[in-house]
Amino acid sequence: MNTVTSKKERPNFLDFSIVENKHHYWLASWYAQILGYKNLSTLKPNIEEAKRTCSLLNIDSESNFILFRNERKKDYKLTKFACFLIALHADGRKKMVKRARTFFLNALGDLKEILGDEDFLNRIIARDEIKRLNVILNKAARRARVKDFQFFTNEGYMGMYNNTLAELRKERQLESNGVMSDYMSMTELSANIFRVVLTTDRLKRMKNPSEIIAANAHRKIGRQIRHMIKSNLNRVPEQLPVANDLNKLIRKLKKAKMDLNDSVKKLKQD
Repeated sequence: MNTVTSKKERPNFLDFSIVENKHHYWLASWYAQILGYKNLSTLKPNIEEAKRTCSLLNIDSESNFILFRNERKKDYKLTKFACFLIALHADGRKKMVKRARTFFLNALGDLKEILGDEDFLNRIIARDEIKRLNVILNKAARRARVKDFQFFTNEGYMGMYNNTLAELRKERQLESNGVMSDYMSMTELSANIFRVVLTTDRLKRMKNPSEIIAANAHRKIGRQIRHMIKSNLNRVPEQLPVANDLNKLIRKLKKAKMDLNDSVKKLKQD
């Protein structure tokens, strides 16, 4: 790595890069220490979270997190985008993590405020979890003799939001086919995950299920979560703020990948 700088100059991030095939990479083992972690192993959970984020964004993780052996130990060669994602997932209480986030976000212009919000990445993960859990819920509902899934789904929303799904979309000024979870805050996503998990468990334990019994159970659980939110937040679920559209944010994040990695190539050419 090129680490030669004058005494008066602060080392630049690029000074610590490896150049291969006109691309810049950073060793994960080095990056872990820079961020204030004891070693690569302690940063590994954050690396895995960053790789998972790539998967959720349909971005190839292997080309951003390149596994190789360094002195008989496993290491990663990280792209600038990979370093950015790791910084977002790392412990924000660490001074160097905060500095790393600032470094990357300053290069992203109008995305600084949006991507600086830690809930952004958590929302992507939670939305994916809701999709997965809804598949399990629908299987449980099918076994509980539910045939009208729109009716069954609306009963859960009626209990929790006092509105059908269509009414809630209209209230929040979303498209008629808009996906609710794309516009939910982390608090609302978590509450809906709880609703889906509890309803699935309840359906699985029914001895003599029917569509009406299953739908009533869904509405009851939704109502219980509604009361819990009102008790703790002093507002009902339909009054929770509408979050930024995750799909638009994801498109911007994909552009950020291109901007960050392209800027590396441009700097090399300069």
